[in-house]
Amino acid sequence: MAGFQPSSSAGAVGPSEVPTDDEDEEDADDGDEGRAQSVGAAARAGARSDGIAAAEQAAAEATEATEAAAVAAEASASTAEAAPATGPSPTPPSAALPATRRSGASGALSWAPPAGHASFPVKKVSGAGGLNTVDAGGGDVTIQLSSTGAVGPIVIKNCRNAVLIGGQIDVAATAQLGGSDQRAIYINSCTGVVHIEGVLINGAVNGSEADGIAVNAPKAVVQIQNVRVEGMQGGKSGNHADVFQPWGGVREYRIDRLTGSTNYQGLHVGVDLGPIGRGTVFNANIASSESGTVDKGGQFIWLDCNAYPLTLDNVYIAGRSGRSFGTSVWPQPDTSGCPATISAGVASWPGYTSLTGSVRDGRPPSGDFVPAGSVGLGYASPGYL
Repeated sequence: MAGFQPSSSAGAVGPSEVPTDDEDEEDADDGDEGRAQSVGAAARAGARSDGIAAAEQAAAEATEATEAAAVAAEASASTAEAAPATGPSPTPPSAALPATRRSGASGALSWAPPAGHASFPVKKVSGAGGLNTVDAGGGDVTIQLSSTGAVGPIVIKNCRNAVLIGGQIDVAATAQLGGSDQRAIYINSCTGVVHIEGVLINGAVNGSEADGIAVNAPKAVVQIQNVRVEGMQGGKSGNHADVFQPWGGVREYRIDRLTGSTNYQGLHVGVDLGPIGRGTVFNANIASSESGTVDKGGQFIWLDCNAYPLTLDNVYIAGRSGRSFGTSVWPQPDTSGCPATISAGVASWPGYTSLTGSVRDGRPPSGDFVPAGSVGLGYASPGYL
């Protein structure tokens, strides 16, 4: 928006620090699936700069898993030693899922914040209406949002480990902030574990277009737990209003308890401009906000077949009014290569051989995994498994 001046208690960020959300994707609408599939495939091919073949990719994934296990063993051994003055090393991604976990909206969460987070330097954010940034300068950081009211969108950049627990973010009444597409939370160039928990994101602001959580951090592990993203608005010709998208890449994303609503796209977890090493989504439900002008979109989960190992468990999609379940997911049943199979209100992708799990039609029987009023200001964590 012309003339907009970002403001923040932690500093402002300029256009060069937050790239425009320019991922080359094509949004399929009814009758438009074939064109979207071909264009999307071409974009994904361009985004993968290494150009390795399928067999080489499988070998690379196996190598990465072995290396990650070795790093994990080394990190475990080092925990008996005194922590260095600069704080703990980044936690590596784990190929193994939590040994136990609870399904639903109550009980302990699957993943704890990074070790030693209680001693991280604290940066407080209180700026409302404009863009806030926290630049960790390559180190660890705990981010505290205002305890008395909502703050504006936040950028978390140049961190090793980062922890953000509780608070509310209201998007601004615009499509861009500081010359770039608006995101409520944007994670950029971090390398360790970024832990986001208990945050309420309010996208139902007149005149706004924004994503919920966007990631451009190919070396980071991003944990999103007990987060509610309400009323995101956007469209094909502007911001795409994704609830969550690692468009610039992420080493691993971990989601446990995420509720979102949007008029355009929900979990957009295909590969765009950066690699994705692994993904896990537990206890998530995305629904249509039924708000704003509909400008294509409508796929509330978007996958790329065999792009990376992905686990989906207890994931629900409630599409737009009048739109079928089969056209509310991607790939759809009528696409080539890796079509969805719909049976008894469950979508699965048999051709996605590195996918475990499926997606269900509608809403969770017991209600939202992150109920209204359960997160945001005054949030108290239920603890971790």
